[in-house]
Amino acid sequence: MSGFCPLLLAALVSTDLLSLVGGDSELFTALNRNLSNQSRVLCTTSEAVEAVKATAEFEELPSMDKVLGFYAEHGAGLLSAKDRAMLENGETNKLMRAVMRRDYAGMGLYPKAEDPYYFLNNYLMEMRSLLPKAGEGTILQSGKLTDKEVRGLIKLARTRDDVFLSGAPFHTMLAKQESVKEINILSAVSLLAAIATGFWLFGNLKFILPTVLTLAAGFAAGTAALFWVFGTPHVLTFIFGTSLIGLGVDYCYHGKSENLTKALITTLLAFSPLIFSHVAVLNQMAVFTMTGLVAIYLCVRWR
Repeated sequence: MSGFCPLLLAALVSTDLLSLVGGDSELFTALNRNLSNQSRVLCTTSEAVEAVKATAEFEELPSMDKVLGFYAEHGAGLLSAKDRAMLENGETNKLMRAVMRRDYAGMGLYPKAEDPYYFLNNYLMEMRSLLPKAGEGTILQSGKLTDKEVRGLIKLARTRDDVFLSGAPFHTMLAKQESVKEINILSAVSLLAAIATGFWLFGNLKFILPTVLTLAAGFAAGTAALFWVFGTPHVLTFIFGTSLIGLGVDYCYHGKSENLTKALITTLLAFSPLIFSHVAVLNQMAVFTMTGLVAIYLCVRWR
């Protein structure tokens, strides 16, 4: 059962924390999707640059001529804070003196005829001053990467001290890997505790096979319901969902009890309010646990 989790988590579940709160705003969803899929890699040596390029394919940066051409075409209204303040305060004489100094310095990015008052020049210089100061020889690359490229860069960064990673895709991949470990550990500990308790109660190990099969049926049913209802469930649902093992074991051990049906009904009633919660992970927890528990109950009654 635990071996099923890595295959599931590797490609199908979500680790985005913002997705847990839900939300109906299409703008918020679009902005989150656009910002969260960008990867950034900082290389401090030329050897690191070559290693990164051999591992992942980044989008090529546009040429400086293309960038300057774009700003020349769409530069209307792009004012530096200093120029904007002088215009708002009516300090035209001060502005003209600044233009004359720039004329004598000959430092404009554009021909005088295209940017006579150096508004666009000053705006670009101000924007440049806001950029982070990278050390000598550093190269920053960013773009959208495949999962294979993300895994390759993580592996590369672990073996080199001149490659640094940033961006949600890297954190997402590491979160998935860590979640797989946590789910396997929690599942193993829960199963071992259940086996030890069962041996103490029954004095033999004949109960292991039917119990494991029943729990597997419950997890399979709960997982199927999650993907059917939510499409891409969150990984935290499976981490918290390991509590289903404890509930399922109780049903296996008390399968002949007359009160088992009442226990099922009360548990379902306890989880049902979570379906109406605005927190996505609570909705998923309710669907997973309720569906899995019903499947376990049916297995126990029919065996």
